[in-house]
Amino acid sequence: MKIIKILGALLLLVIIGIVSYFFYLKSSLTPSYNGEINVPGFKGEVEVYFTDHGIPHIYANSEIDAYSALGYIHAMERLWQMDLLRHVGGGKLSELFGPDMIENDKFLRTMGLNTYAKESAKIYLKRNHESLPLVQAYIDGVNSFIDNNPKPLEYVILGLEVKPFEIQNVFETLTYMAFSFSNAHITDPVLTELAQKLDSAYLDDLNIYHYKNESTLRSFDDRYSLQSEKAMSIVDKLSTSEFIGSNSWVLSPEMTENGKVILANDPHIGFAQPSVWYESHLNSSISEYYGYHIPGAPFPLLMHSEKHATGITMFENDDMDFFMEEIHPEDSMTYMHEGEWKSIQSREEIIEIKGEKSVLFSVRSTIHGPIVSDILKDEPLEDIVSMHWVTTNHPSYMLESIYGFIKAESMEDLEKACSTIHGPGLNIMYGDSSGNVAWWATGKLIKRRDEQTSKTFYDGSKGLNDPDSIYSFNKNPHAINPPWGYVHSANNQPDTVDGVLYSGYYLPDDRGERITDILNEAQNVSVDHMKSMLLDDKSMMHEATKGIMLQAIKDTENGDLLRALIQWDSKFDRNDFRPLIFQKWLNEILKVAQKDEIGDEMWQMYKRSHTYKVSAEHLIKNSNSKWWDDIETEETESRTDIIQKSFKSTIEDLTNQWGGDYTKWKWGDAHQLTHKHALGDVLSFLNVGDFPVSGGNEVLNNMGYTYEESQNQTIRFGPSTRRIVDFSDVRNNSWSILPTGQSGNYFSPYYDDQAQMFANGEFRKMLMNHEFIKQSENKLVLKSKD
Repeated sequence: MKIIKILGALLLLVIIGIVSYFFYLKSSLTPSYNGEINVPGFKGEVEVYFTDHGIPHIYANSEIDAYSALGYIHAMERLWQMDLLRHVGGGKLSELFGPDMIENDKFLRTMGLNTYAKESAKIYLKRNHESLPLVQAYIDGVNSFIDNNPKPLEYVILGLEVKPFEIQNVFETLTYMAFSFSNAHITDPVLTELAQKLDSAYLDDLNIYHYKNESTLRSFDDRYSLQSEKAMSIVDKLSTSEFIGSNSWVLSPEMTENGKVILANDPHIGFAQPSVWYESHLNSSISEYYGYHIPGAPFPLLMHSEKHATGITMFENDDMDFFMEEIHPEDSMTYMHEGEWKSIQSREEIIEIKGEKSVLFSVRSTIHGPIVSDILKDEPLEDIVSMHWVTTNHPSYMLESIYGFIKAESMEDLEKACSTIHGPGLNIMYGDSSGNVAWWATGKLIKRRDEQTSKTFYDGSKGLNDPDSIYSFNKNPHAINPPWGYVHSANNQPDTVDGVLYSGYYLPDDRGERITDILNEAQNVSVDHMKSMLLDDKSMMHEATKGIMLQAIKDTENGDLLRALIQWDSKFDRNDFRPLIFQKWLNEILKVAQKDEIGDEMWQMYKRSHTYKVSAEHLIKNSNSKWWDDIETEETESRTDIIQKSFKSTIEDLTNQWGGDYTKWKWGDAHQLTHKHALGDVLSFLNVGDFPVSGGNEVLNNMGYTYEESQNQTIRFGPSTRRIVDFSDVRNNSWSILPTGQSGNYFSPYYDDQAQMFANGEFRKMLMNHEFIKQSENKLVLKSKD
């Protein structure tokens, strides 16, 4: 009995110790939103008002102090995320997580991210651009926080120290962003394998080259004459925010209720905790704007002021080419190019590893770029393959470009800033208080001898497809004050001023079609109308294909179910059972039709490529496609056979998963959103969710998932913000929402306070009303320690 009492007392002491330590961590690590803090390097006092949901409004007498404060606050709220992003962009994940990350670091180093970031920083410093003092002030603010505050929870858990930040880290963050935009390393190897494995009719049926019979983003400018799966595993494993798609539209004054421009934007990015954007409102003696920052970078990609606003979507242009190299039969370090044997170049990389000795690693390259097959031994192709990537082959002006966004005094200034972006490819959306609306596709576009072959590997030996020239910026797709009254982008195929269709990994036209259908009928558009558009979940692809699918099962014995499916409005409402049936049915059709030809090994990778989405509608509509026949049977299957077979298995599977009464099934039960932290597999309390949500693949409320055989469909990406800027009252009637919250600090009240609002489709204001802001209860004063 005495032993039991002793053990009980010891257990109680352990519990008390754990609880005490938790409250110690909470008290020491919770961000400060009130009071005064002495910070080295400030010239004067900076007032920071934190309004509802933890949005900081920074008031400083100088821009230097404003950016020092921004850096300090970014570190206070998002230091772990900032550190993680610079380690991804530098290929230094092994420093954080140990030897399990060596292969991932080798991949990132081979892609050249770290080398490019280092060289970009050197060039930026040498140029001594006018933005440099603000960038340095931002970094000084970050380091001031690191030097004077306890380490965030993640560092305590992992036993890590935080190294000071430097300018190179800003470029590592931006370079990772560029890498995450690219789809070529997933799509090109698969399509090359399929091109070698199957006859051309199969690829023709996928419509992968230019998206025939679909609308394009119309260019307009009256100033000119008409003229690899391994990479994805890194993103999945670390829960970093992968840049994927996006919607945006900007309406001219003639279309809006108040006669002023309205901009809407919801960049589609991988869900993670913390989410990608950090909102802040900066005021100095020189400038004022409300911006969305990637923590670790001082200037915002999304921003608005009283004068103008910008938004982004992903251009999805093809900025990456692969080349199969001919290696000398007797010398593995020699390759053929344009009739001449040339030497393969090599550079050494040192990978530092947490708790272990460093590893030396060689990166080989040809005239085309790094030999990526050296670290992709597990991919389908075994040939020597090199890669040319626009991003790492041109100097980076990205910092200067986005600095130009906040400094622009006119539409022409903004266009000039856009012209200096070489990669990643972005659609920059623009509206201003003078009534202008515009869109520019930015990035350097390769002049290819044959655009239609850019999604499969080139023969590198002849040099015929070497990317040796670039189109001038005025040839990029764009539209400026078009006569139809709006600009929009939904990652679909853009038209150009001279009729050239550039190769890309453009997404299906579904969202673009839905936007234009709504806007072409719209009059006197209000902010509320814009909110409803951002939340719209009608699937144009299902609208176009459900008739064919239902016709194939018209003789089904379950008449009540058939009638319910016929009455479906193609909307992916979380409380409706019909989206659950249709989404599984469609994916079953694609699996039964295509997996026999593609094979088990490549099927998962193929499903994550844009080709899977783009080809779906075209395949369903094409009754003569070769894909319908199951090559593993003696019979010749038809489209109707495959659709019927898929419907039967769909209902059987859903019945096993959700029960026999289909009226009780709900799309939201399977389609749930979890915001996963990088350490969430081990420490699940750091994750945010689950939330049943409406939306789905390629609807405006684009809650994207990769179809899985399991009961639940894991949502991978979606709106990283839903944002509306109304120039009839910018300071009081512009709206936003974040997927989880402002803070990445688990102990902050703003860690997840917007998560339920986001899932419910709610909005909150982006305030720029000084009088209201300064009534906030939370006021932090940062002032010089000197």
